[in-house]
Amino acid sequence: SSDEWRMRSYFGRVNYAFAGKYFVEGNFRYDGSSRLAPGHHYTFFPSGSLGWRISEEPFMKWANWLNWGKLRASYGTSGQIFTDAYLAHGLMQVSKNGFNGNAAVSTNTPISPNLTWEKTEQYDIGLDMDMFNYRLNFKLDYYYKYTSGLIYNIGLPSAGQMYPFPRRTENCMEISNEGIELELTGDILRESKVSWRTKFNIARNWNRLE
Repeated sequence: SSDEWRMRSYFGRVNYAFAGKYFVEGNFRYDGSSRLAPGHHYTFFPSGSLGWRISEEPFMKWANWLNWGKLRASYGTSGQIFTDAYLAHGLMQVSKNGFNGNAAVSTNTPISPNLTWEKTEQYDIGLDMDMFNYRLNFKLDYYYKYTSGLIYNIGLPSAGQMYPFPRRTENCMEISNEGIELELTGDILRESKVSWRTKFNIARNWNRLE
């Protein structure tokens, strides 16, 4: 047996920084795959981010303990395809049960005419700070990720009677992930012959079948 599949992608990125304090980035992807159903090959996946170095602002000069600080936010989309090259198009099989004892060709995998990308959207808000002459590093992140169109096999009614196959593949599941992460890194001994760095992190995630 053999199979053939192709992908085509277009990608672009725009970056802009102003006064060393304000940062904007935009990414643009347009991806297509032959594995998907006709009319559903291509999807647009944009993403972008914003950054603000608050430590460079005049109103933060009072915080002499803060060496570097940045607020950031991002939004992004991505897609995933499946490994079967012909899952959306349907497959035939040679059946032992044919006419008059002869082998016949029958449907093995039914066509899924709407099968498309598994799509993910993610939001992230974060804060980074270096403090006390860069001895203490602080990172805090909140994220929310929503994945839709997950591939799943749907059972068909009267399998084996009305239809010769029990199920069909569809984009029919959705899940979400929401979480918060905290990381602290401290240089306790930095200028002596013995160095000592300690790192602490903690995270909480909520995973939901939507």
